[in-house]
Amino acid sequence: MKGYVFLTVVVVVVAVGGNACAQDELTVTSWNIEHLGSPGRGFGGGFGAASLPKRSDEELKKLAKFIKDDLKSDVLALQEIAITRRRLGASYSTPLRKIVAELAKLGEKKWDYFLPPVDTTPPDDYHNEFLGFMWNTRRVRLLKAFEMDMKNHRLAGKNLFDRMPLIGYFEAIDDEGKSKNDFALVNVHFGSGQDYDESHLIAMTLIEFELARNLGKNAITEKDIIILGDFNDNPHTEKRGKKIHSPAMYEHMKFKGYIDLVPAELKTTRMNDGLNSLIDHIFVSEAAKKDVPTDKAVIFRPGGGDSTLFADWRKTFSDHFPLSFKVKVHADTDSDFFK
Repeated sequence: MKGYVFLTVVVVVVAVGGNACAQDELTVTSWNIEHLGSPGRGFGGGFGAASLPKRSDEELKKLAKFIKDDLKSDVLALQEIAITRRRLGASYSTPLRKIVAELAKLGEKKWDYFLPPVDTTPPDDYHNEFLGFMWNTRRVRLLKAFEMDMKNHRLAGKNLFDRMPLIGYFEAIDDEGKSKNDFALVNVHFGSGQDYDESHLIAMTLIEFELARNLGKNAITEKDIIILGDFNDNPHTEKRGKKIHSPAMYEHMKFKGYIDLVPAELKTTRMNDGLNSLIDHIFVSEAAKKDVPTDKAVIFRPGGGDSTLFADWRKTFSDHFPLSFKVKVHADTDSDFFK
């Protein structure tokens, strides 16, 4: 990464489309990549559950090839990234740097990433897991990025957020690097435990309520908002035919005009034992719907969903499956910043 030090902050938005030069769509991906650069991989049950080491250089090369050839992403909102170094106010990740370097070798020479600034480099333990963005600078430009400024309340013995929501404000660019339409991605990682559904409702209500203040504080007027990431919340879980978790967070977001691109039919976004952990979501605001030409995200599962491949796939990649969607590219038609 080239080390961004922002005087203003960035709003988080996700877009999709391939890496091809037909600049009509972007591909945006949300992915909990399971402790990239920190201890803690392999726990939590499910396929391949065991104590797994940090990824080797060969595994990082496979991750780069996967992003290029399988996901074909232009922007990734990532969860569980370790910060391994800091310099001049910017945070760095050795594994992400190596993935970017491998993408360059594969012909994708213009990738970069952003992690939130920290006061000190975190210790090398499983708590070292941050939200981040990674993007192809030939397709999109990062205008601003920042963590949301609000209180991380502690309820029922647990914080609402594993990490504070990270906003990334991106704009699409054409082959000549000229600005096109823009969007804000809000990358989240809610506190773990699907039984904490009331806490998840409160966390989402806080985000939605505080967005206008956080954007306005940074002179941003963007309305195309996408809130995505690991919500640790599944409203569809049933026991003996009866739902066991509250759908309140989803009903609240519907009332606010958002649609969730992760419907019940996708079954699971994580390889837990029952393959029924639909906890990663993508909420698209009413204003952003015009540029998102689908109501359902594309989920990547190895072998098209062949569970006999899951344990081996997890060793290199993650216990979560990536979720991608498209964002149309066109001339910008809305205001971006306060004058």
